Amino acid sequence: MGRRTVRRERAANRGRRRTGAPAPHRPSAARVLFVLAHPGDAFAVTGSELHRALAEPDRPVAVVCLTASEQADRDRLLRLLGRDGPWHRRTEVLPDGASLDVFSLADAPRVEVCFTGPGAPVPPGAPDRLVDRAAALLARFTPGTVCTLDPDPEHSGWSERDGAVRPDHPDHRAVAEALLEAVHRATADGAAPVAVECFRPTGPCTAGPARLPAVVRYPGRRVWLTRGAEGRLTAYAALGGAVARWTERRPGGPDWGPRTLLRTPRLLPVLAVAQAPPGWVHLVSLRRTPVPGGGATVEVMHAVQYQSGRPPGAWRSLGNPNGTGPDKGREVGVPAVVVDADGCAHVYVRNFGRGVSSRSQRPDGSWTPWHDLQGSDVQDGLVALLDDAGHPALFAPSAEGVLCWRRDAAGELRASPGARMPLVAAPGTALAALASGPGRITVYGCDARDRMLYACRTDGAATAVGTAGGAGVTALRTAVDGYDCTVLLQRSAEGVTAVGAYPTEQEHAGLWWERTGGTGTREPAAAVDAFGRLVVASLDGDGRLAVARQDGSLPGLVLGGWATA
Repeated sequence: MGRRTVRRERAANRGRRRTGAPAPHRPSAARVLFVLAHPGDAFAVTGSELHRALAEPDRPVAVVCLTASEQADRDRLLRLLGRDGPWHRRTEVLPDGASLDVFSLADAPRVEVCFTGPGAPVPPGAPDRLVDRAAALLARFTPGTVCTLDPDPEHSGWSERDGAVRPDHPDHRAVAEALLEAVHRATADGAAPVAVECFRPTGPCTAGPARLPAVVRYPGRRVWLTRGAEGRLTAYAALGGAVARWTERRPGGPDWGPRTLLRTPRLLPVLAVAQAPPGWVHLVSLRRTPVPGGGATVEVMHAVQYQSGRPPGAWRSLGNPNGTGPDKGREVGVPAVVVDADGCAHVYVRNFGRGVSSRSQRPDGSWTPWHDLQGSDVQDGLVALLDDAGHPALFAPSAEGVLCWRRDAAGELRASPGARMPLVAAPGTALAALASGPGRITVYGCDARDRMLYACRTDGAATAVGTAGGAGVTALRTAVDGYDCTVLLQRSAEGVTAVGAYPTEQEHAGLWWERTGGTGTREPAAAVDAFGRLVVASLDGDGRLAVARQDGSLPGLVLGGWATA
């Protein structure tokens, strides 16, 4: 091993040892509200997410079941959550006149389990009375984060006569639709925007208290960082059915302006961000519009912010690769977006057939039609980026490994059958990727078989890099003490931001994860500020931006204290 390699590894080791040294960040006390259909959903759907919230000693947690349920199911949920401890019961009346049975744990009153009064099964769709009930719960509990069910479950079959077959319980869809509508209305009425998480079932509603990994319906980051042409960082987050934005007051910070809710259509808790060479920021999300009788139309939405701190341009619908009908179109996946060297955006989504579709911007600003890129058994969690030649590349998790699309000699993005990576990404997790060397891209993801994080390179290398107990990951390539390093960030199993670093493409050097103390609801975001310092951001339980900045006066990768904006 040469001296240069030794010096590089020592530099990275200094960064690893000193990573995560910021002052403790006081956990947010905002309540996490679980709005579910049945008592069994607490374990079969939200699984590990509920356990994580309950494990935070200062976090108020409320679990509300909105549908009629058997007394035995209610008793079982109380027994499992309370571990045979005593519960105190009281009855409240919600603003819509419904009674709410509230059980608070005697030894931990911060934990509440609530049941609405007995009634008929939930009708299809989200009737106004159910939306009013969800709105009353938001007003009663004033949560910072709301966890609910899947409004658009995945199909298991299809026929021209009957349409899509979806085995998920219809109560799940109705409750999720009502909650999403209530969040939209509350935000429009001026209430503090809440973070929304939707989950898919991981087992039958009769499942026991096993800590099943919660499967996120819309995987990927909720917060993004970009740096404008004038050097100021801007953070974007999917919040309250809209997009929230924070901007540094001056290049390099440390102060940030207040949170601004951008004028947007009614959006799902989905956001993808990419930056054009002039600094313009492309924002992509999904708009969901329920239709009478059940189902919904889902459209890919796009807007551009041309200058930091200024309002973005108008949001435009890019439609849906399967049309905007209430059946096939409702399953469009979480978008990935990349902007090429000519400033043209390319949007990729998983389609109804479990392949990938794309739509690209022309140099004059118009858009091509949707194009089927093929693929099979694709899961959500796509990642798009530019390779070292400035050409778009796309990676998608599937049941058989990570699929790859690269640009061919004619300039078309085509699948690379021989480039399938051995990583089988865990459902509900997103990939991350970066151009790591000449002609090489490194893709990161959490493998479903052992829940470990792997680095897979397009030249065939695949290496386990450990895990902080989280699922998704963020990757950034930057200099540490003048050496080329890769920084990885996760939301740890404890719900705090974890950071690790190693010399780029030298996974064999090892990586140590450090818990930094910053709380977050999803994978953190990372960027380099105007002075070359690493900045890490996450969305805390209150919907506030939590930021930590590298201390440039110290060697290695040392983060300063966390601050909220």
